[in-house]
Amino acid sequence: MKLSAAPKSASSEAVMAGGTVFNIQRFSLHDGPGVRTVVFLKGCQLRCAWCANPESLAAGPEVLFDASRCGKVQCWQPCPGKGSDRLIDRCSLAGWPADDGCPAAAIRHIGNRLSVEEVMRTVVADELYYRTSGGGMTLSGGEMAMQPAFSRALLLRARQEGIHTAVETAGFAPWSALWEACEASQLILFDIKLADEALHQHYTGVSNRSILTNLERLLEQSVPLRIRIPVIPEVNDGEGEAANMMAMIAAKVRGKRHFQGIDLLPYHNFGNRKYDLSGKRCRYEEMHPGHGKPQVERMADIARHYGLTTTTLSHCIG
Repeated sequence: MKLSAAPKSASSEAVMAGGTVFNIQRFSLHDGPGVRTVVFLKGCQLRCAWCANPESLAAGPEVLFDASRCGKVQCWQPCPGKGSDRLIDRCSLAGWPADDGCPAAAIRHIGNRLSVEEVMRTVVADELYYRTSGGGMTLSGGEMAMQPAFSRALLLRARQEGIHTAVETAGFAPWSALWEACEASQLILFDIKLADEALHQHYTGVSNRSILTNLERLLEQSVPLRIRIPVIPEVNDGEGEAANMMAMIAAKVRGKRHFQGIDLLPYHNFGNRKYDLSGKRCRYEEMHPGHGKPQVERMADIARHYGLTTTTLSHCIG
């Protein structure tokens, strides 16, 4: 089923070049309506202290290494030129083996270069679920606007198949790159972390000025948009910052007919294990080691005070 009102096609170069994907998650229920397949693209300009996907940040491939599993399997061979009495780890000789080449299952490669058609083979496999649930494909990351041509090509290809499309973005990108992808989507999930610029700089590494400008520009377009807020204890769930956020959002979305509401995503620490495996540090857990549970109801109450509708999802993505 082709759409007569679909945006213009992506360039053939973008379709052929492909993009870097670090995960394709099937049967997701929290990344747009219905049952969805989420395509996670690698690379992000933000460095959110609480990020649940630290393996998504770098643009290139990475390796997750579980040292606790490595020593459980004999994986040594004679050291070249030293005789059979000297042994050396095979990984030191040849570099990281493929995922299935590690007998201890201690290695996981993150980030593969895939073509549009390679991604779509996985996406279309669940087309029946999309049609019966009103679901579809969502592009996330990382930041999908770091790969705008590939994102656009994927979205247009899905729409050619009659599959509903959505994108999740933090909005920190040049407008031309952001709109290149968003124009081809049928739903935008726009992340807002903090209203206070100094706090935003402190916790994400970047100013929120261009993010809020991009939000304003997207709200002027005809693509439906939902705002998503990760609810982070001791960061944005206090009365002061929560009120600042909701007042700011209320002012920006007033009269915007394509605005569809706010999703609240409570913080979780499911990604902490991946920090260990990638040799990185979770700054948020270091900055707020004794944090409690996210005050989601408080934020929802404040949103209602400003006339905003919220939906609480089961977890914070990033």
